Amino acid sequence: MDARMDGDPTFNGFANTANAEEGTADAVDVTLMVVRLAGLPEADYQQQRKAAAHECGLTLSALDKLVKAERAKRQQEKAAAARRKAPPKPGEVRWPHGFTMEKEGLYADQGEAGQVWLCAPLEVLGEARDAAGEGWSLWLRWKDRDGRLHTWPMPARLLVTAPGELEAALLERGLRVSPNPAARLLLREALGGVQAGSRVTLVSRAGWHAVGTEEAAYILPDGTVIGATAETLVMKAPPENAVQMVAQAGTLDGWKAEVAAPAAGNPTAAFLLAAAFAGPLLDACGEPSGGFHITGRSKVGKTLALRLALSAWGPPVKGAMLRDWRSTANGLEGAAEEAGDGLLGLDELHQADPREVASACYMLANESGKGRMRRDTTAQRRRTWRTFILSTGELDIASVVSRTGQSLPAGAEVRLPSISVDAATAWPDLHGRVTLGDLMTDLHAAVRRHHGHAARAFIAKLTEVRRNDAAGLADAAAAMRERVAATLPADADPQVRDVARRCALVALAGELATVWGILPWPEDEAFRAVTAMLARWIEKRGGGGATEEAQHVRAVRLFLTEHGASRFVGIHFERGLNSSGWVESHPDRPVIKRAGWRRRTDSGDEYLISPEVWRELCREAGIDPTEAARTLRAQGFLNAGEDKNLARRETVPGVGRPRVYVIRANLLGDPEPPNGGAR
Repeated sequence: MDARMDGDPTFNGFANTANAEEGTADAVDVTLMVVRLAGLPEADYQQQRKAAAHECGLTLSALDKLVKAERAKRQQEKAAAARRKAPPKPGEVRWPHGFTMEKEGLYADQGEAGQVWLCAPLEVLGEARDAAGEGWSLWLRWKDRDGRLHTWPMPARLLVTAPGELEAALLERGLRVSPNPAARLLLREALGGVQAGSRVTLVSRAGWHAVGTEEAAYILPDGTVIGATAETLVMKAPPENAVQMVAQAGTLDGWKAEVAAPAAGNPTAAFLLAAAFAGPLLDACGEPSGGFHITGRSKVGKTLALRLALSAWGPPVKGAMLRDWRSTANGLEGAAEEAGDGLLGLDELHQADPREVASACYMLANESGKGRMRRDTTAQRRRTWRTFILSTGELDIASVVSRTGQSLPAGAEVRLPSISVDAATAWPDLHGRVTLGDLMTDLHAAVRRHHGHAARAFIAKLTEVRRNDAAGLADAAAAMRERVAATLPADADPQVRDVARRCALVALAGELATVWGILPWPEDEAFRAVTAMLARWIEKRGGGGATEEAQHVRAVRLFLTEHGASRFVGIHFERGLNSSGWVESHPDRPVIKRAGWRRRTDSGDEYLISPEVWRELCREAGIDPTEAARTLRAQGFLNAGEDKNLARRETVPGVGRPRVYVIRANLLGDPEPPNGGAR
């Protein structure tokens, strides 16, 4: 007996099997024969098996079983040896034992059956997962039958889902896959066992992402990465129309000459075009999401100005960069995520559900969608974003919300302030055109010819600045905030200063784009446009006071205007020989649902409102009764009581001396509130 075979349980097993079946052959001879035969090609084995079986004293079936077992053992040993190898290096791909990628595609070695074709050629670019180490995937790339390149982070979970789900996803993306069920199972086995030395990071939204280093790179919705990180960034689930969203046409020079240059001297267009570059600055400058709503009558060029801004990123049309307000909450969340650290353009506010507009403003500015649950009651990943919002509509946001009988919360108004424009002030410079219509026609054609270049150029330059001069960028942002703040009234409310801060971001974006040669404008063109639009907003809102204060005054003035003659009892002071005092002016006229009393003074009619009615009118207006009274007292519209009492005791005929809120005549008679207060 060969010393190499003695004591080997494998060979002893062969011997025992052979002796059990035939009882005549020498065990060592059978073992050696099986080892030799298992190493032969299948064709050679078929030629020799009959003679070998006779020589070993075995039946053909017994010999086939032994050879098959030996071959299986060898395959297992090779597979185990492959698994014991060190992990592949970056850029290296290692298919499982028995699978090879050839020119015609991926093949599986099936021994006697030969090679089985599984799918068309594909590349494994790396293993992918998100920043939290979850969502593992294979980053694959292949060409379809039209020669188009496809990249896809194949979720690893598809390897264990229902049969056909993985294969269908590959087929939908243009990869040819064998229809043979057995081959499809082998394809899953190959994809489940392939090893790649490279790692990529999956991201769920466009915008800035830093991986492994403090330096951040920017990924566009179509997966294009600007900048570099320690690992390649891959969009986990690109939008269906991602390529169309940021498609390019024409040239940057053509865009500068035909789109950007005519915006100079036109405040609305210049403001929105500068705002097109504000989104990428949000992260670098530590600013929250927010934006502006441009309102005005039809055909004043609001949507055209928005299209100019959107053309910096891609085609400014529906189905690409331009979106409608008419959308569900889910739709707006998805749109905001797709516009991460970029520009979200919303048109036609009147198409939105008025009941959802205020909440949509809050949601977009708060950078987070709704919390939702999966079927297994675990929490889904909440959508998040940072984005700059530009909106247009014939009505301002407050007017749309008022259709529901509600008032727009101050927070929503500050997050997306409405700036009113008209044709005369929006487009004063026609740049040599005879009419505004001629300029608009030229601009509409220009954005179709040239789009998708400017934002990429801005982001590329910003990436360099963030890497090489982050402190200088921060100083420039602080200086612009101070410069814009200097244009505000001295007593400007914090809400006004918050909007001014966002305006400063727009001015900074426009001036940086000018310095970097992306906007062909003179110095301070963006700053002039921003301060002009900010001044229009402050003028429209009635001054630099808080939005809540303006709502307080507006609500009380509206109540007195609507009910002053019908729900207030007229009284006057009457002097007599025996006595003097306040009496009803028209005691024979009944007053339904009395709200209080109206008394004549030298400066006009004062209104005495009972506390119950005061709370009613404030509740209907959605304002706080105490805060409303304090606002009116501070602005000189309320005669307050003694000490801290906002209501005061007054003599009322037939009632006595109740406490009432005394509204001065100047609330209705003076169109300009004292001290520059809100109207």
